[in-house]
Amino acid sequence: MVETRRAGPRHKKSSPPILSHEFVIQNHGDIITCFVMLFLFGLMFPLTSSTAMLFVVPQYNETKTTTAETITGDKYPVEYKVYRNGIKDLFTLFFYTNAWIVVHAILQEYLFDNLSKKANLSKAKQYKFTESCHLLVFALYSICHAVYIIEDFLSTHVDIKKIWLGYPEEHKYMSEPMKLFFIFQIAYWLHQFPEFYFQKMKSDEIRHKAFASILYIGFIGAAYALNFTRLAVVLLFLEYISQAFFHSARLAYFYEKKNIAKPAFKLWNVVFILARLASCVLSVTTFWYGLRQSESAFIDVAAGNFNTSYVRINCLIVVIVLQLYMLWNFIMFHVNRYKESSSRKAKDKKPLVQAQPKKKRLEDSESDVSESTDKRLQQQNKKRN
Repeated sequence: MVETRRAGPRHKKSSPPILSHEFVIQNHGDIITCFVMLFLFGLMFPLTSSTAMLFVVPQYNETKTTTAETITGDKYPVEYKVYRNGIKDLFTLFFYTNAWIVVHAILQEYLFDNLSKKANLSKAKQYKFTESCHLLVFALYSICHAVYIIEDFLSTHVDIKKIWLGYPEEHKYMSEPMKLFFIFQIAYWLHQFPEFYFQKMKSDEIRHKAFASILYIGFIGAAYALNFTRLAVVLLFLEYISQAFFHSARLAYFYEKKNIAKPAFKLWNVVFILARLASCVLSVTTFWYGLRQSESAFIDVAAGNFNTSYVRINCLIVVIVLQLYMLWNFIMFHVNRYKESSSRKAKDKKPLVQAQPKKKRLEDSESDVSESTDKRLQQQNKKRN
């Protein structure tokens, strides 16, 4: 009889202990999804709805009334909601920061991981690939949201003066899309800090990413608090257009589509320079010329008026320095690429230069051998004679 052996137990990968670092990192998407769902469920019950609305719904809303005309010329009142900024926005930022972590985890697991597997990338390139995927999606979203807002306050006719006209009366009140735009922007860059832990980043990478996130948070938060929201939306629109071109070209490079990547990078170079130039021109026009016409001697926090010479000049300096810093990084990026390409060309030429002396040595050795054989033959012939 043939003995049949039972198959041994399969060795399953041991799951990390609950509430350990590995457990939190592997399941952070599910954990934070449950946390976000608690606030959403809180909206359904009267006892918790007021607290949940503090986190989920934008705060400081007011109802304004305006008059509209019909075709026949009759006028009728129209009510609409406007929003202001305030300290309660910190609760909303907390909620949407966690929401961005959930979105990040969903895109990573169900979309970007599959795309990176198809590309067959190394670990270093795989991280850069997923980073560009996330930033490209966020840049495309931000462009669409910014276009909707810009069309809102430029609805009647395109006039660059609307960026600063009506400050602070019209600027301290925002529409709901504009308020959500700034909350989503600040929350996105805040969610980068817990992602450093979830993605197990190295200290050098954390330092670079944290500095960039702090710059975005500082710029967007200052514009939101000082009611310079219209200018900030236009500047962010220009910035995210440049980022969309860069990350699209980068993804084409990782997929080894050289016929697409090369012209895309060249186009990004042009768009980047134009975006920096347009940002500087708009900032100078707004802070130096536009807002100076309605300048105030003192800051009035209650009225939302921060249009003093000190605030304007410092804001202008910060924006110009930031644009110059980005331009400097752009120049250094291309200088380093040029040095790398030149060093590669030098390494490729070195073997050819070293091969020439070897050939000469072989020729010289062959000539020496032939001369020595000729001398020996001559001596032998002399002896015979």
